Amino acid sequence: MNDTDFLAQAMRYQDGVLTPDEVIAFETALRDDPAKRQLFADTQVRSMALHDRFRQEAFRVETAPRRKVTWITRPITAMAAGLVIGLFSASIVWAISSPKATTERLFSLLNGSFDENRLERGFPHQTGFWSGDEAAIRDGQLRFIAPGSDSGDPTGRAISCDVFQLVDLRPLRHALSPDGDSVLELSADFRDGRAPNTKPSVSFFGQLYLFSGDPGSLHQTWPQSIPEALASGSAQVTTLGSDAKGVRTLTAKCLIPAQADFAVIQIAARPNLRPAKLDGLSADNVRLTLKTQPALPVRIVQR
Repeated sequence: MNDTDFLAQAMRYQDGVLTPDEVIAFETALRDDPAKRQLFADTQVRSMALHDRFRQEAFRVETAPRRKVTWITRPITAMAAGLVIGLFSASIVWAISSPKATTERLFSLLNGSFDENRLERGFPHQTGFWSGDEAAIRDGQLRFIAPGSDSGDPTGRAISCDVFQLVDLRPLRHALSPDGDSVLELSADFRDGRAPNTKPSVSFFGQLYLFSGDPGSLHQTWPQSIPEALASGSAQVTTLGSDAKGVRTLTAKCLIPAQADFAVIQIAARPNLRPAKLDGLSADNVRLTLKTQPALPVRIVQR
């Protein structure tokens, strides 16, 4: 398969919607083609924020008392390639001990329960309100209606219904842990209200991106500016109508760099076969939480 087809398959592979034969073909391409492994690794760098501090901690080796450390100097794309190769021949075990204490602070996300009916169209130009593709607030829930394209990429395909909020993080700086890790968590409840086993499958997403600078100008470059994020986190689930699990709660996490000024909060619903209606898909109870904890001691054990 060419690079374009390979990247399309990579997205579907991560979403868990490939058939068994397609999974075998994709993993065979990763195993047998170094160029495909590198391409997949480079994609992970951009989409999973492997440059953030948590991934750096995973490659830190403590070499002496009093918290002196030696960094393993490897290009970040090589780190990602190593993770991909590890799918097939793991040779490193990461051991992370649990922190002794965690402090949680709920950080205000405006209208996270969708009690107010304000919902703008397009990517937001300022902090403090929900804005995005065609959606509606009804009965205290956000109802996804139709996918839309990004104004910053008008030629792009409209594949998902995305709703955003910009959040000012500067008031959080006094609460960040000076000696440990500060983690921002985005949680949201998603409901697929269609009949059981309804096709196509739908993927729900909760994502957050942390940036420095002026949030009021980000709409001019979104989504091309995503690789410039200081850190990011993502969570997703795929459903086929209602089932015994009912509401699905997703939680996305990322470490907060000291220079982060604002966050992009994104919740989305994407049909995995297009075109398709988004009837019966909703989100509720969106929460943003700050957690601080001591630095995680990490050691690398060769097998």
